[in-house]
Amino acid sequence: MKRLRLLPIVLVPAVVLGLAACSSSGSNATASPSASGGATPAPITSCPDPGTASKAIKVSGAVASKTAPTVQFSKGLTATPPQASVVKRGSGKSLKKGDYAQVSYAVYKASDAKKLGAVGFDQGNPQVLSVGGTGFGALLACSKVGERIAAVGEAAALGFNTGGEIVVIADVVAQTPTKATGSTQPQDPKLPTVKDKSNGEPEITVPSGVPAPSKTTVEVLKQGTGAAIADGDTALVQYKGVLYDGGKEFDSSWSKGAPTTFTIAEGSLIKGFVTGLVGQKVGSQVLIVVTPADGYGASPQEGSGIPKNATLVFVVDILAKG
Repeated sequence: MKRLRLLPIVLVPAVVLGLAACSSSGSNATASPSASGGATPAPITSCPDPGTASKAIKVSGAVASKTAPTVQFSKGLTATPPQASVVKRGSGKSLKKGDYAQVSYAVYKASDAKKLGAVGFDQGNPQVLSVGGTGFGALLACSKVGERIAAVGEAAALGFNTGGEIVVIADVVAQTPTKATGSTQPQDPKLPTVKDKSNGEPEITVPSGVPAPSKTTVEVLKQGTGAAIADGDTALVQYKGVLYDGGKEFDSSWSKGAPTTFTIAEGSLIKGFVTGLVGQKVGSQVLIVVTPADGYGASPQEGSGIPKNATLVFVVDILAKG
């Protein structure tokens, strides 16, 4: 399956999940040199301190609203190293390294206060970002759910891929779980059965002596209550794939140590995977038994560990919608 990323606009923090290639616009995702032409500053590794520059940014409007906040600051605002102030304290959980958070943010050019772009405000959904590490993730590691943050500094230092100094207004909307949180549903004993480990990773047992279904079959193991996935949506998921014949694992986000983002559409993913996820709700865990015709058929990817004309079994935890 082709790995895709949650990249709504070109101005994307370098902490965005799966940010290893190019953005959807074709622009390289690494940070650009600063407008001054000097060396590109290294991304921050810890939470920036507040200062006179970040405190001078005035923001009004409800936190975590779909409507963009009103932002005011003097043109030419600058901070080296970057500064960050809490505009509104959050009352939710403190985030830590290794967490994932849904964040709405707007980015402005510091030199002329021109808005460069936004995610989650006025359009789309909040973006799922990893917490900790460098750049914007380092800033999130000292924030709480429900908090609004105003930051100013070199784009590259803050983990963004546009040059020069920028102002970022970010609302920490929610913490994203790393496993499905829906209510447990009865399982059909004629289908592969699933039991979760303590961390949420599924253990899949294929029934012995039971023929594989003749058509792609979907079973909801945990029923979530979030937004439904539509064809073409991006989604953050945990998944494990095993062969129906013998139960051998061939792919797993759990084994890779982090959730994955996919665009749920044929052409990006095999048909059976799309069939299994479209219409399912965030928070759900879904079992998908994929026939060869809806999988890789006679042409599996070389080195994938998938034999020709294999029936596949996936268990997918739907964590967030992009």
